[in-house]
Amino acid sequence: MIHEAAVADLRAPPARVFDLRVALALVRRELLRYRRDRAQWFGGVSRTILWLVILGYGIGASYTNIEGYTYTQYILPGVVALNIIFASMQSAITLVWDRQVGFMREVLASPVPMSAVAVGKLVGGATVAAMQGTIVLLFAPLAGVALTVPRVLLAWAVMYSLGILLMSIGVLVASRLATFEGFGSISNGIVLPLYFLSGAVFPLRGIVGLGGFMVDLPAWLRVLMYANPVTYQVDLLRGVLLDFRQLPLPLDLIVAVALPAAGTLAAVEAMARMRRAG
Repeated sequence: MIHEAAVADLRAPPARVFDLRVALALVRRELLRYRRDRAQWFGGVSRTILWLVILGYGIGASYTNIEGYTYTQYILPGVVALNIIFASMQSAITLVWDRQVGFMREVLASPVPMSAVAVGKLVGGATVAAMQGTIVLLFAPLAGVALTVPRVLLAWAVMYSLGILLMSIGVLVASRLATFEGFGSISNGIVLPLYFLSGAVFPLRGIVGLGGFMVDLPAWLRVLMYANPVTYQVDLLRGVLLDFRQLPLPLDLIVAVALPAAGTLAAVEAMARMRRAG
């Protein structure tokens, strides 16, 4: 089974605070699970075609540009974020499955440090999410976005940052639930607001459309968008891929570094709480 090698490594004598072997075993487990899950691959491709190609060119027929960019170009970073959001939540929900089938119970009963378990889960899930985001980049030439090696490397860094943040949110939710149904209901209430309030499908401000009208969002909507951490990650990714941002670069960078780090600490504590609860 997928987790047999991981269980063997988890039973090895752990380090006192962190065990790299444990973290790597869980990363490998996430990658093996992803490699064998063709449905997840299909989902990444189908979402890309639906949102980037069909929606991009469909709505793009009504909008000549957004601040000089076609609508398809504008939503490209948002579709990357969409794939990352879905992949992260799918990876996080496996925590509920692992608790039901017994794998996570073995981990919690073992003496391995929870910091290694949490980091392995987060990094493994973020790696899968980055792979899903990379699927969108393969369609970049269709959107007229020229990719270079530095741009792709920087985009991957942002993808990992977003993946770690979203995985930590998913782990916090999954650690408190015992059923798939409960996680599905809550995650849908997380995924859609995070995406649609991130500036992925419409700009925070600017000039849009055939008539060159100004975007003027209601104050309450702007507050929600600025409170959404994904907004800053999408803006940073758009800056990397298109050289176009609508928020201050220092603020984007602070969010991209500080929130995933805080989320990782929160995920470690959530895993430790699971162990204490038995």
